[in-house]
Amino acid sequence: MKYKEDIDKVRERLYAFWNREIVDRACVCVLAPKKKGDHISMFENPHDLRKDPAALKAYWTDPETIYRENIARLERTWMGGDVLPVIFQNYGTSGHCNYYGARPVYGNDTIWFDPVWDSLEDADNAYTETLLKEHLEIARYLTERGKDQYFVGMPDSTGTIDALGHLYGTENVLIDMLEESEQVKHAIDIVNRGWISTNEMFYQISRELNGGGAHAWMHLLAPGRLTHMQCDMSVMFSADMYEEFAVDELKQQMEWLEYPVYHFDGIEQEKHLVHILALEKLRAIQWTHVAGQKSAGHYIPVLKRIQEAGKGLIIMAPPSDVPILMSELSSKGLYIHTEAEDAGQAEEIVRYVETHTRE
Repeated sequence: MKYKEDIDKVRERLYAFWNREIVDRACVCVLAPKKKGDHISMFENPHDLRKDPAALKAYWTDPETIYRENIARLERTWMGGDVLPVIFQNYGTSGHCNYYGARPVYGNDTIWFDPVWDSLEDADNAYTETLLKEHLEIARYLTERGKDQYFVGMPDSTGTIDALGHLYGTENVLIDMLEESEQVKHAIDIVNRGWISTNEMFYQISRELNGGGAHAWMHLLAPGRLTHMQCDMSVMFSADMYEEFAVDELKQQMEWLEYPVYHFDGIEQEKHLVHILALEKLRAIQWTHVAGQKSAGHYIPVLKRIQEAGKGLIIMAPPSDVPILMSELSSKGLYIHTEAEDAGQAEEIVRYVETHTRE
């Protein structure tokens, strides 16, 4: 592959990760700029387009612009360890709300959504393919241009309760959980079905190119249907509310998924772990280093609890956390993500993981 000569070995490691097996070392993803200060983030726009609405919209919606910007990013990036050359289809977090009437607001680095539903009853008649057709065309364009250059990751269509928050307003969803619980569950079921049908469309477009499924910002490959699940709104739930509203959503999504990952967004979700770890089909949990919270290395007991439940761990952490993560956790089913200042530091981190991999 053009940007990753050892892709066959990387794929072997990533496939082994799903079975919590080790090929030659624990999985590790180390991103670094080839030149100091180069922009390499999938999430940040390297240009300030706030005063150019046409260029800003093209950045998010024009297939050729998306392709060009991503190729430039790949050219600037040192791909240490198991980093994948991959393009992220970003139609907004919980982006399947686009297919239920949401109107995206394009920011410089983020897509926002303002509520458009008057009530959750709108779920029954809200499905629309207007933006879906545009997004599928982007997926086809990127896939056709991919060839032996890169993978195309699945869209960030994740978290149906979070999508309801975009469509109806987070506060309104929370109130209805208390006052109109059956209507909330009905809306979750309707939008979740759309989540499955639209994700299948995206998966089929890129399946041959990816050799199965690909996840962009987690740098994951799998020989089948792969994406992540989430319920970021659950930081405001009690454990009982999570069990009542979120668990069925996740189970329904895992009827479609073959390689499900749960995006664990902050230590506040620890109260929900009993329900998350009870999901038998769940393969792995991805731990995010949330701004304002301590890094992953400060939560070793929680991370061990996840491993002891038989789930893989994908951990976003600073380089300083790598030693404690390698010494305290099993290397089986462990995938560390970090960033380095340059290629030299990136290579050192990969070598450290190689020499400290353990059962």
